[in-house]
Amino acid sequence: MTRNEPAAPSSLPAVPTGTNALETAVIQVRDRRGRPVGAGFLVGDELALTCAHVVNAALGTPPGSEPASDALIDVTFPLLHAPAEGAQADGPDGVPQLRARVERWVPPQPSGAGDVAVLRLSSAVLGSRPLLLAEEPDVWQHPARVFGFPDGRPGGVWHSAVLRARQANGWVQADLAGGGYRVSRGFSGSPVWDEQLGAVVGMMALAEEGEPPASYLIPTAGLLDAWPGLRRLALPPSPFRSLEPFGESDAALFHGRRAESEAVARMVTAERWTAIVGPSGSGKSSLAQAGVVPRLRSQGCSVVVLRPSSGSSPAAGLAAELRELLEPGPSGTDAIDQLLKLTEVLRGERGLADVVLAQVMKSRGNERLLVVVDQFEELLARGPDDVDELARILFGADLPDAVRVLTTLRADFLGAALAHPGLGPAFDGRRVYALGPMLGAQLREVVTLPVDAVPGVQYEPRLVERILDDTGAGPGALPLLGFALDRLWKEQQRQTPGRLTYEAYDKIGGVAGALHDHLAGVWAARIPESDEDAARRLFSQLVRVPVESATVTRRVAVRTELGEDAWRVAGRLAADRLLVVGRDPEGTDTVELIHEALITGWDKLATWVTEDRTFLVWRETLRQDRRRWEEGERSDDLLPTTAALTAAEPWLDERANELTAAEREYLERGRLHHRTRARRRRALRSGLAVLVVLAVLFGSLFAYAREQSREREALANSRALTQFSQDQADFDPVLSVKVALAAYQASPTQEARSQLLRQYLEYAYSTRVLSGLLGTVEQFQTSRDGNVVFARSTLGRATLFVHALHGTVRSEQFGVKQVVYAMVSADGSRAAYVTHGGEAGWFEVHPDAHSVIGPVHHLPGVKNLMEYTFETRSGFAMSADGRLVVVRTGKDLMWWDLDRGTVGGKVRMPADMEGTLWFGSDNRTLLAQTYRYRQGHGGNSLVALDMATGKSRTVVSDADELTVSGDRSAVVVCRNSLDSAASYRLWRISGPAPQGRVYHAPDYGSCHTEGVDGTGRHVVIGDDSNMMLVDLVRGKLTGEATQLDGVDTTARDLVSSGGKLYLAGHSDSLINYLDLSSVPDSTVVNQQRLTEDGSRSINVAGGGARLQIRRMESSGDGKSPLIADIPRPRPYWLPEGNYHIVLNRKRDLLADWDSEKTVSVREVATLRRTAHITVPKPPSASDFQCFFDRHGRLVTVSGTVAQQWDPRTGRQLARFDIKPIVDGSTRASRPTTWRVGDYPADNQVSVLVYGDPTVHVVDLTTGRTTATVKVSTDTTGVQFDPSGRYVGILRSGTILELWRRDPWHRELGPLRSIAEDDRKPFVTSFLDGKGHFVLAANSSVRVYEIGTRAPVESYDFGRVPSSSVLGAGGYVFRDLTPDGKTVIFQNSDNRGGSLRLDPARWQRGLCEAIGDQGFTADERAGLPVRIPSQPVCP
Repeated sequence: MTRNEPAAPSSLPAVPTGTNALETAVIQVRDRRGRPVGAGFLVGDELALTCAHVVNAALGTPPGSEPASDALIDVTFPLLHAPAEGAQADGPDGVPQLRARVERWVPPQPSGAGDVAVLRLSSAVLGSRPLLLAEEPDVWQHPARVFGFPDGRPGGVWHSAVLRARQANGWVQADLAGGGYRVSRGFSGSPVWDEQLGAVVGMMALAEEGEPPASYLIPTAGLLDAWPGLRRLALPPSPFRSLEPFGESDAALFHGRRAESEAVARMVTAERWTAIVGPSGSGKSSLAQAGVVPRLRSQGCSVVVLRPSSGSSPAAGLAAELRELLEPGPSGTDAIDQLLKLTEVLRGERGLADVVLAQVMKSRGNERLLVVVDQFEELLARGPDDVDELARILFGADLPDAVRVLTTLRADFLGAALAHPGLGPAFDGRRVYALGPMLGAQLREVVTLPVDAVPGVQYEPRLVERILDDTGAGPGALPLLGFALDRLWKEQQRQTPGRLTYEAYDKIGGVAGALHDHLAGVWAARIPESDEDAARRLFSQLVRVPVESATVTRRVAVRTELGEDAWRVAGRLAADRLLVVGRDPEGTDTVELIHEALITGWDKLATWVTEDRTFLVWRETLRQDRRRWEEGERSDDLLPTTAALTAAEPWLDERANELTAAEREYLERGRLHHRTRARRRRALRSGLAVLVVLAVLFGSLFAYAREQSREREALANSRALTQFSQDQADFDPVLSVKVALAAYQASPTQEARSQLLRQYLEYAYSTRVLSGLLGTVEQFQTSRDGNVVFARSTLGRATLFVHALHGTVRSEQFGVKQVVYAMVSADGSRAAYVTHGGEAGWFEVHPDAHSVIGPVHHLPGVKNLMEYTFETRSGFAMSADGRLVVVRTGKDLMWWDLDRGTVGGKVRMPADMEGTLWFGSDNRTLLAQTYRYRQGHGGNSLVALDMATGKSRTVVSDADELTVSGDRSAVVVCRNSLDSAASYRLWRISGPAPQGRVYHAPDYGSCHTEGVDGTGRHVVIGDDSNMMLVDLVRGKLTGEATQLDGVDTTARDLVSSGGKLYLAGHSDSLINYLDLSSVPDSTVVNQQRLTEDGSRSINVAGGGARLQIRRMESSGDGKSPLIADIPRPRPYWLPEGNYHIVLNRKRDLLADWDSEKTVSVREVATLRRTAHITVPKPPSASDFQCFFDRHGRLVTVSGTVAQQWDPRTGRQLARFDIKPIVDGSTRASRPTTWRVGDYPADNQVSVLVYGDPTVHVVDLTTGRTTATVKVSTDTTGVQFDPSGRYVGILRSGTILELWRRDPWHRELGPLRSIAEDDRKPFVTSFLDGKGHFVLAANSSVRVYEIGTRAPVESYDFGRVPSSSVLGAGGYVFRDLTPDGKTVIFQNSDNRGGSLRLDPARWQRGLCEAIGDQGFTADERAGLPVRIPSQPVCP
């Protein structure tokens, strides 16, 4: 029944809350005898909602019968004691009473829809207010209140509920919260007030009569469906998803990633496996589910989404998702039986290719199946068997072509995925989509488009710009932005419906503070002091420090791990959406953090993680060991060692309740096992006492056993320390280095040596590395000589370092908390600080005293301190003499006089100030950077303010970047240009006047000033990780260095010490000093070879222009001495991918292919040319070969023409055309490729024709085939050892095998693919004639003894830290000395060089890099095992 479309209320009300809101809106519906039959509520000035069945009850008509058009119903406002105009003021119970007619009536439907009636009151009621309806799809665990009129309670009662989720019929379940009245007859039609949202989320409709005391409400969406005209009166749901990822149903709300969505969708269509890889918080899950999945589903794909943490195993989790796709709906034992059967099918030999795939296609009518494995890092946290299981099902070579697999993976786990033999191919370069942070235009879409789509809602002017400025561009900013926007939306619904305001934005804390403030509020409201211990135990179970990545991640915990106290706390926090409570496919209750942003965005949790990190690392190691024990069928050999049990004792004493029963059982089994063994040993010793005659013999055996025991314990300790070093690498690099040194000293195992090597590769080329802050490094300052550093973390904890650049580093934690600005005077004698609350102070620095931090002198506090969240170097300054400190407070610049301990004064800050501050060289002037945008162009200016008068003058203007010199007498000005490179110029501040010469940055680069020296003469310009030192007086590049990976913020003042300049910078975990004294050269790693002893390198420099010999050991000024340097002939011949410097066996001669038809032979010592040889022009660069044979004669192969030459005279010794061999091969009818190689016999070479199973050994002087070797048809290379007894065979796919020739027998291999593609270089070599073989490939150097399967010596270089693109991330190798002890390596950024495989040298280099630091007492206490007292850096 429908009459007129209702009008909206005259204005949106100022919203009362809770009981006040319901008192002014709830109506009681009565029957003809004045008895209450239900409730209703105002949604407009004269409009109310109730249930259709309540109208039938009031009129006395049968349920489901439409009321007459003139039917009138009696209603009252029982909680409102103010009569309405025209209403009866003398109702039977003294409350306002009036009549209402039925405006709209929708009967109940079998589907659950309907049961809604709209009443129009005869008049408005004074004091009444309509309620706001909120359309919120997810109200799980929200507390709610309801008012109703059960039998015998005409005055009404209150009901307290906990909301659940929708049922199949669309109603939302509500459970009784605690005690009190349950919902019964008389509650129908009552509004359900959501305490968390501050609005009505539905109307009560039905209640269970028995147990449990559940009731059901029609949600706002159902009310809107029944009466679309109500939509204008309802608050729209938030278009933002807070911390939750966007799902497929949110595709219309997902913005900012259109290009990425289309690109990944194309990749998924083309490749079986695609991986979205990016840092935490970059939006990987949202991109996959809301961006990619809808596009592929529209193309006919069936889709399942798998979380690897769900289910008892990955196969069970996948089976559960596929079961829902095949036959949704079954539950109970039938569902479990189906799940078990499907799991076994997936584990079968054919896996997905079996009946599962056919069933999916048949049931859905689609041609393809897309499996999305979200948060793939969770798989790597499971046991090896689980990883192998899913690798076989989804990542095997037999995966059906109709299946596509899309994974999302955190970037710091990419190395672990690549290292797994079953997963690596699915994560190689072409299958990885590197997801970076959103840029400005994308973020603007995220902020504006969802609001633009909601009529009647808008931002206040320029609020969007404020939000974008506060967000920044870091990958972790996206979840903070999403949370803040959702909070802002809900705040406007409560206070200013339709308008997103500055006031509301500031109230929630902005992007940076919204999450923290909300978490702090929830904690205060939900967690009483008595529950804090249980809450901390809960959160310790919800985070982990994975073995494969030192970054803390969230973890899914099951209820049985937590205990009832912690589970009760989890339920309360889940109501506020901090945690997500659910069930896995087997029905086990689970809980997890809603997002990893909670770990870093909440100081309480971040502090706990910092304090508990050692325990978390130990517990993760315990869990992995226990998994291996379970998967090893509980073998006694896999029980904890004595050292592991000793390390566990303190944790069992302090935190046994944070271990699961299974983990405690594992440790107890280990103790019982060792006790049993000890009793046996005691029994043996007792028996030995009887055998006195054999005492000496058995004494010797016991000594041997004891020595063996010591060695085993040393091995176990070394491995435990190695693992701990890996765990600490990203968190505390210096501690990681020290632990790596201790691990190698404990026992030089393969693992310890490889970890030592990885640390050396990372830090040995740094002048000095500092770490150990309590939290992520956020800001620091150094003294002018670099020996004093004062640094603070994101948690506001500060640390002072002394002897930071020279000498043995010392550090001390600063006691004051919430530090936001840390400062050091130029001479390092003083340090100062300012806290978040505006408190300030200073202290003297005593580098050689027992405590390096002197007594703290407190300064007067200030109000309205301005903090620059996303430019941590702005907003403060300290004078060079350490006497003054200035900060920004509101619109003023205020400074303290440290000597007097008072506020020294303040001046009004200049207009358009950006935040960067300096004291002038005279200490009477402040220098401030301003920014103004006008006429389509923005520019920076440097303004000088007189501290006495406040008068200002402009020093320079219209600059793109400004950096003041260390002595504050000059400023470096950089300006960008549209048609040329950025230009740098030095200006004197006192003049002002330009100085020196203009320097133009190379390659049209833009302004990137990293630091300036004391006078401004030298400036450092950054180009990604490449740092260039420029002399602005001469306008010339004078130095160049490569910045450490991850260091993206530098100190503006260069450090000057010992005639050298250093650039100090920081990453999240460390502070690094970079030596800038090296003179730049154009040597390229991939055009470099080593001399015989590895002491010198032969290089092609200048893009092919020169040949050079350099000594590998650097001189005191950081330069590699040049021994010889000659030009190469023009035009420079350097065919990419096919040019190599060729050396003879003694490496005293080299062959340089310097033009298409000529080869020059030169002495390595002097580069003197001994021969110049002309060869036939090859058909292409790939058709030319050149090598020296066993007697040092040069062999060239141009096309099919092989020639032998005397390298001293250039005389041709032999010539042979291999064309008959090529034409006679089994591949003669098809295009062929051939390779000619050295053979260990006089004048003989090997000829391999691809696809031919026979390798021919040919005498070049006679052209006769002297021997043949049978190989497989997919052989692409052969290599003979010097004795001729062994041959190495390289097969397609870069599979390597080693064979004995007589008798023909495979001795080694096949080794897994030694290069992902044929463009990646590797080195193989026989070291001697005794069967030793070295392989340098796949980020490792391994030495094999033929006949053994495992390498006898191994050096694992690890994965390259990814700084820019998520490429291969590994090392390749270009050369190896004949003894296998020196290599030339190269990483994915083309950086590398020569490395001596000498652990003693690595130890010395690392000790220099960390300043010879030893373990502190706290660090020793936190190690997993005890270590000797001697220093790791003697």
